Amino acid sequence: MDLSAAAGPGDRVAAHEVLSDREYQVLRMLGSGRTVSEIAAELGLSVKTVSTYRVRVLEKLGMRTTAELMRYAIERRLLDS
Repeated sequence: MDLSAAAGPGDRVAAHEVLSDREYQVLRMLGSGRTVSEIAAELGLSVKTVSTYRVRVLEKLGMRTTAELMRYAIERRLLDS
């Protein structure tokens, strides 16, 4: 899926803009180096739920590893401060 053309000709849409608010939050936290367990504790969610969000983010961004997500978040300055 070509997300760059999703908004129309000439408009550029960043791949992460297709994420839900929670998926985006998890992406930013993973990008900051937090583990799934740390994210779960901080957000009051189960580790399984956070893992599911991580998998969805990977799928939507066409990536396979957390390292790829981290690189993506760092390069686009999406990090959670």
